[in-house]
Amino acid sequence: MAITFKSIALSIITQLCLVSCVLSQQQETEFLHHGFFEANILKYGSSKILPSGILELTNSSRRQMGQAFHGFPIPFKSPNSSNSLSFSTSFVFSIDAPGHGLTFMISPSMDFTRAMPSQFLGLFNTSNNGNSTNRILAVEFDTVKSNEFLDIDGNHVGIDVNGLVSVESAPAAFFSNRQSKNISLKLSQKDPIRAWIEYNGREMLLNVTLAPLETSKPKIPLLSRNMNLSEIFVEKKMYIGFSASTGNITSNQYVIGWSFNREGKSKDFDISLLPSLSTSSPSDFDDYDPISNPPEDSATAKPKCTKLMIITLAIMVFMI
Repeated sequence: MAITFKSIALSIITQLCLVSCVLSQQQETEFLHHGFFEANILKYGSSKILPSGILELTNSSRRQMGQAFHGFPIPFKSPNSSNSLSFSTSFVFSIDAPGHGLTFMISPSMDFTRAMPSQFLGLFNTSNNGNSTNRILAVEFDTVKSNEFLDIDGNHVGIDVNGLVSVESAPAAFFSNRQSKNISLKLSQKDPIRAWIEYNGREMLLNVTLAPLETSKPKIPLLSRNMNLSEIFVEKKMYIGFSASTGNITSNQYVIGWSFNREGKSKDFDISLLPSLSTSSPSDFDDYDPISNPPEDSATAKPKCTKLMIITLAIMVFMI
């Protein structure tokens, strides 16, 4: 009788643990990553997590593309409303050469196998660029001028909807709170840059702001666009992530930290906790062996669930 009771108790504990794991993954709509060792990130193409914890989207190879996504879709619609939810995200990125740039994107799918590198930024191709069925919102940090997409210059930020002809764009710059003016910012300078992308669902206003890493957030955004995202976000859940590409000019393009909140302000970074680009040169990463030094960066790395499983095992041992 005691054995049966123990078996039932252990079964209930195990089931509760698994349910808790699933719920914690499905309901994760806010996170803060200083580096990506413990992040639930799905990587495609050339993207990988470096030993420093930095997310590398492209390396020193021509005509390549890489994408990386948060491991679970985010609900972007209220259950009882057709209006898109507000969201806020901030991330720190670095580009060391102009070729071609990176994007933050919100997409109904993580399948970009048909996308192209170079000026297509790993998002679209010649046949689907501009199609309304794409249902993709992207903010591009573009380092090469593409005349076919009506780019304003070779160092700009743009808001893209379903294609690479931006609905709003501006030369890369940040508003200096101290000097009360815009100051030009070179995207491919390698020095880390922080970006804020914020959408107010009630006002239907999308703001894009950027600044050097150690500069406080500018009071005035670089881009501000009225748009109804419910017209784009048809699916109730969307994937959030990054894409980048290179062309004839190679470029190491990194994301160093990432903060996101589906509703409300995304959490601020502790700059001292961000991994440093200067810890190793890109060539040092070629010898890194993920098998003998496995970082917890894949979709199978779920720290919260691991802790729960450890607790479960401890209880099981105690009850035996």
